[in-house]
Amino acid sequence: MKTARIALFAAGIFTAATLSAQSFVSIPLSKDTFENTHITKFEKANYQGMDCYKKYVVSLQHTGIATIWKYDGKEKLEKISSFELATHDPVNHSNVASFGVEKFDRKDPLPLLYVSQCHKKPYNGLKDVLFVERINPDMKGSTLVQTIYFEDPNNLFGYALQWVVDKKNKMLYGYGNTTKDKDLEGNRHRVIKFALPKLSDSDANGMVVLKESDALENYVLEDNGLSFATIGQGLCIWKDRLMMPTGLGTEQYPSYLFVWDLKNKRPVEVLDMSIGTTGELEDLAHFKGKKYLVQGQDGLFLMKYKK
Repeated sequence: MKTARIALFAAGIFTAATLSAQSFVSIPLSKDTFENTHITKFEKANYQGMDCYKKYVVSLQHTGIATIWKYDGKEKLEKISSFELATHDPVNHSNVASFGVEKFDRKDPLPLLYVSQCHKKPYNGLKDVLFVERINPDMKGSTLVQTIYFEDPNNLFGYALQWVVDKKNKMLYGYGNTTKDKDLEGNRHRVIKFALPKLSDSDANGMVVLKESDALENYVLEDNGLSFATIGQGLCIWKDRLMMPTGLGTEQYPSYLFVWDLKNKRPVEVLDMSIGTTGELEDLAHFKGKKYLVQGQDGLFLMKYKK
């Protein structure tokens, strides 16, 4: 049985802890800075990325199937539509969904949606691309308007590179393992930061190619006080904090939410998401105020985060 080692930041002290099916983290995780409520279950499917914009929630499934919901912030969740993205494909894992700041047309109800392919196989010869999709005005389909690709000749990332938009600062962050999710030796977690490309930055084929030399920041969490070995899931950025859900919701790989301070490059805390959630968690989105939506295989949860 594999054992995952996690170094957690608590009260200014970094403590090594061991995680396995037989033992849990030996120091207290955050248990009282948040609360989770189960909003609804979904139909059985392979759910992945999710984000929200005002009252709309866009939920993605593996291969690029989108469902749009209207959410009242309490218990009412109304289904608006379900459709295949323009990039629907067996190798589009749709691991992270992230709304940007730009609209294709100012009258569009939703901004551009950034979808992390995040699959072990390439899409049209390119791996870990970021699809930029316009949700059509009728919310019944989408159009691919840009594809972003990170050229990685130095193998900075292993499996798999995920993407998330920092809306406040108009930045684009890539995040991922340097080797593989479950590697206990040698794997680290890299963060790379770029200015968020505009649609007008695309070439004639709708492509934007990012290079290591374009990066504004490029570092690994392990060089800044945080290390762990578990299953990475989605991403969310809100108020200069990168939120990283991890795990499978199992005893061997519990669901933890790592909160990272992007501005000061330091860990904030680790939340034990087994409190108030079930099953494998997949993605996280800021809803409003101190409320976040959490998507998992068991449906949608509402998290109230007190920090």
